[in-house]
Amino acid sequence: MLILDHVLQGLKQLAGGGYLLLVLISFSVWSHTIILERAYYLRRKRVIPSAYVTQSIYAELVEGQPETAIRMCEKVPSPLTNVLRAGIANRDENEKDLKSAVDVAVGLERPSIMRHLKTLAMLANVSMYTGLLGTVLGMTASFQALWRGDQSSKHLQGIADGISEALITTAAGLIVALPTLVAYHYFNRKSQNFLTELERHGMSLIRFLVTEEYKLFQEEYENVRDWTTDPSIDASVEEEQI
Repeated sequence: MLILDHVLQGLKQLAGGGYLLLVLISFSVWSHTIILERAYYLRRKRVIPSAYVTQSIYAELVEGQPETAIRMCEKVPSPLTNVLRAGIANRDENEKDLKSAVDVAVGLERPSIMRHLKTLAMLANVSMYTGLLGTVLGMTASFQALWRGDQSSKHLQGIADGISEALITTAAGLIVALPTLVAYHYFNRKSQNFLTELERHGMSLIRFLVTEEYKLFQEEYENVRDWTTDPSIDASVEEEQI
């Protein structure tokens, strides 16, 4: 019963914040929804899969199986594997065109990684200014009650209500704005780091694909395939056995 009384008293005090408090509550729900969504999406294993996946893709490339590497990228969809798939699909292009393809792939991943961050920054600023607006309106109501000049209890109650509204909306605005602003800077920094890492992986793939070492692997495996499928070689081997 005592707890219920405290809850009711707290709701009554919040009601003193006026209609702007409802606006701030909606901003809080909106911002926390974005924060939870970004926290779920911007996980490292979601954006940058494990090193085992990357090493497996490179292993297929070394073995001369680029199509298999592309299928592996498709089986593990992520921003990183999308970039790697774009690079592998354009492996026969020259270095300039290959770099352009990888840059385009990184650019396509940018919107999903940076999604809602501008909205989060906007909510932090708007919440703070909404709290400031509540402060101005509350103090205006207090001065209007003071200007009427009578000494009745209703007059004093009007002054108190105006001050209460000013303080509650100010506090509510800061309570909503501060964690939202912190979350924005945290996720913005994390997103920028992921984009930088995607670019680094893209450049590593380009260097790998244009090196003579990778081409040498391709030539060796092509020679092995030619040797195993050439019927004249099979006939010569059979004659030697006879």
